Amino acid sequence: MPAPASPSDLRRWLNRATFGVTPTLLEEVQTLGWERWVAAQLAPDDKADIDCQKRLKSLRLHIEYEVQPMAPAAAGTKAMMTTQAAKKVNENRPLRLLDQPLEQTFPMYGKDEVNYEEKSLAMQEVMMATLLRAVHSQWQVREMLAEFWHNHFSVNADKDESVMLALPTYDRVVIRANALGSFRTMLQGVAQSAAMLYYLDGVESKASPANENFARELFELHTFGARSYLNHRFTKWRDVPGALEGKPEGYIDQDVYEAARAFTGWTVENGNEDDDGAKRPNTGRFMVREAWHDPYQKRVLGTEFDSQRPALEDGLRVIDLVARHPATARFIAEKLCRRFVSDDPPEALIKQAAAEFTAAFDAPDQIARVMKVILLSAEFRSAPATKFKRPLEFLASYLRATGADFAPRMDVVYQLDEMGQRLFRWPTPTGHPDASGYWQSGTFLLRRWNLPLVLRDDGWKGVASFHFLTLTPADCRTAGRVLSYWSQRLLGQEVAEKSRAVLLQVLTDDDAANTGSEFSGDDKDRDIRIASCVALLAASPEFQYR
Repeated sequence: MPAPASPSDLRRWLNRATFGVTPTLLEEVQTLGWERWVAAQLAPDDKADIDCQKRLKSLRLHIEYEVQPMAPAAAGTKAMMTTQAAKKVNENRPLRLLDQPLEQTFPMYGKDEVNYEEKSLAMQEVMMATLLRAVHSQWQVREMLAEFWHNHFSVNADKDESVMLALPTYDRVVIRANALGSFRTMLQGVAQSAAMLYYLDGVESKASPANENFARELFELHTFGARSYLNHRFTKWRDVPGALEGKPEGYIDQDVYEAARAFTGWTVENGNEDDDGAKRPNTGRFMVREAWHDPYQKRVLGTEFDSQRPALEDGLRVIDLVARHPATARFIAEKLCRRFVSDDPPEALIKQAAAEFTAAFDAPDQIARVMKVILLSAEFRSAPATKFKRPLEFLASYLRATGADFAPRMDVVYQLDEMGQRLFRWPTPTGHPDASGYWQSGTFLLRRWNLPLVLRDDGWKGVASFHFLTLTPADCRTAGRVLSYWSQRLLGQEVAEKSRAVLLQVLTDDDAANTGSEFSGDDKDRDIRIASCVALLAASPEFQYR
C-alpha cells in the first residue's frame, strides 16, 4: 500500500483529475483517502449531485430576437411576410432542450419559420450546462471525461443547424451516458448519431461512390490513430503485417474505402423524400436506407464481409473490428494518459492502461476501469504539475478556488473563444490540441490573465458572484495573513518571495507595505483589494499548471 498522501500530494492529484480544488473537496479526499475517492468518482450517482441539479434547474438563458408575422399561405404557395409590426421575443428561459428527446427538438430542422435564435438554444443550453457542471458538479472526474470525449469525437455545431439541434442528445445519450462505460457502445452511438452523420456528411452516403469522411476519421481520429496509418509502406491489404491472419498491425486506404462502403445507407429520419417517394419522419433518429447500401463483398482489416449482407450488419461489424483492435487500445490509452498525466506520458502507464482497455472490453464500465488504472498509478501520483490548463479548466479552477456563485451565460463562452477554446465549435474533426504549447500564445495568455479581473466588472453581476472578504477568516488582520490565506487556498503554498512585496502593496494600497501592515479600510474597499490580489495569484505559473 502507498504511504498516506500529504495535502500537497492530494492537491496536485486533484488538480489533474478535476476542474479544480476547493477547500471542501480537499477535506473530503483527506477523509476518504485517494483510493476511496477515486472509486466513488468512477461510479457517479446523479441523484446525489443535489446542488448542481438545483443550479441547472434554476439557470436561465436569455433569448432575444424580432420576428415578422407571416400571412397564411395559399395552396401551393409559400407564406409571405406581412406589413404588420415585427413581434419581439425577449425572454429568460430555463434549459428546456437539454433533456428533451431528439424527436421533439430535431423537427425544427429545415423550418424557415422557426427563428435561428430558437434553434441555436439547443447548442447554447449544452454550453451552459457544461460550464455550470465543470464548476459545481460533485462528479468531477466524469465532467473531465465528458469534455475529453467531446474533444475526441468532435463535432462542430456551427456547421449546420442539424448538428446544432442534435447536440443535446449527442451530449446526453452518446457522450455523457458512456463517458465511464463501454467504448464500443459509445463508438456505435457516435456513428449512428445525427450530430456525427450530418457533421461528416454520412447522412447522404450511398453506394457508388460512398462518402469516405466518417470512415477516414473513424480510423485516424476515433480508434487506430494516425500512427497506425500504414499506407506509406503498404498499398495492398495482404501486404500489411498480420493481415492474412485477420490481425493487421494498422490500416491503409483500402480499409477506409471498404469501411465507407459498409456504412452506406446509414442515415437519419430528417423529413426528406426517399427514392421510392416515401417521406421520412423528421425526428433525427437513426435509420437504415437499404436501397442506398452497397451490398457487395467487402474486406476490412483483412476480414472478409460476405455480399448481400444488411447495411446495419456491415456497419456494426466494422465498429466491432476497430473497437477491439490493439491499436485502438493503445491510442485511447495514450490519449487518456496525455489528458490526465502529462503531454509526454510514461510508456509504462500507457501499456498498463491499454492492457486494461483490452481486458475489460466487454465490461459495462470499461472506461472506468481504465481510469482507475491511470488515477491510482505510481506514474500519476509522481507526475509533476507540468500540464498547462486549458481555458475551461483555468476558468473553472479559479471559480472553484474562490468559492464563486456561478450562473453562466454566453459571454463566458465568448471569453473562452478568445483564449482559444471553442466549445462544441472546433472547426475540424481533430478536436482541440491537447498539448500545452497551443494555449500559450501571447494573445491567449493575455486574455487568460485578464479574465479574473473581467469577471469582477459590474457587467458580470449575476454570472459570477464572489465573496472574498466573507471567505477571509476574521483573524486575518494583517496584509501578510490575508496573503497567506489566499495563497494557500489557490496555490496550496506560500507565494514566491519575489512576488510577495507586490501582492502586499495591492492588498494595502501602500508602496511601503510589509507583512505586518494592517489590513484596514471599509468592507467594499478591502473586498476589491483582495479580488485584485487573488486575480494576480491566479495569473501565477503555480496556478496555471496542473
